[in-house]
Amino acid sequence: MNKQDQNEEPGATLVTLLPNPALDKTVVLSGFTPGRIYRPREVITLAGGKGFNFARALHTLGQRSVVVCPIGGHAGQHLLELAARDELLCDGIPTPAELRTCLTIIDPDQAITEIYEPGEPLPADVWEALVERAASYFPRVSFLTLSGSFPPGTPAHGLRNLVSRAKAAGISVLLDTYGPQLLEVLELGPHLLKVNQVEAGETVDRTINTPEQALAAAHEIQRRGVREVVITLGKQGVVGLPASGEAFGWLAPEVEAISPTGSGDSLFAGLASGLVSGQSLSNAARLGVAAGAANTVQLGAGRLDRQLVEELVRRVQPLALKA
Repeated sequence: MNKQDQNEEPGATLVTLLPNPALDKTVVLSGFTPGRIYRPREVITLAGGKGFNFARALHTLGQRSVVVCPIGGHAGQHLLELAARDELLCDGIPTPAELRTCLTIIDPDQAITEIYEPGEPLPADVWEALVERAASYFPRVSFLTLSGSFPPGTPAHGLRNLVSRAKAAGISVLLDTYGPQLLEVLELGPHLLKVNQVEAGETVDRTINTPEQALAAAHEIQRRGVREVVITLGKQGVVGLPASGEAFGWLAPEVEAISPTGSGDSLFAGLASGLVSGQSLSNAARLGVAAGAANTVQLGAGRLDRQLVEELVRRVQPLALKA
């Protein structure tokens, strides 16, 4: 196990709970249609799941997070090797559940195809061990982040214990997740929720098509307990609602995009990096938008060029919100 000594997480200011890690494989080929044999011209394999994508981008931006996640099977051992290769801090909890694999097929001439395995259910004792391990970092970090989906069978109340303990310890909780587990912790007052428009719509039980509808959803989510909210709308931009109630929006700069996979995780990393550095939510979101755009110009989720991010920050433009 590539388990980090809990007294030796060099420079880590965050701990990330990743309930559903994966081996992420990206292949590039032309003329993709079902029913044929292909030999990709490029293959990239990374430690994956949204928490690792987040940690990878965050590391490039100058911050570090310890990723606490279940590790199962030979694929789990490979994931640990890949995480170490990318200098990512990983604290793995053994599980009998085999690690899932996610496949992205990029055809430069057509659309991108993504195939995500759902993951295997986690035994109750493994989930409890994940919560305990993440909480063990609270004396040494200031932020808890949670990224991504949950394995099948995870109880709806699965996050309540961890979020409650984080709040009691004075830890800022940043969430990039969705579903029943999220709904169970809104009232506990996490510091930040970052979701896309579909996830926001599921949270408030209505469809979101415009920045103004996203802002209305952000107000509702804030009333339910979340301190600050950021909702992404793809090419329509990003809408944010800080604790002050002064809403803002940002538009992503134009780039020569190759793949959007991991852009939401990179945006979340920019948000977290900005907040850890003491920036306002608006400025942190601006950094996040730049990081999300930078992610699209190369293969591999969460792989950024920091110099490009700094350049793109200057090109992020305000999004006008209708009253």
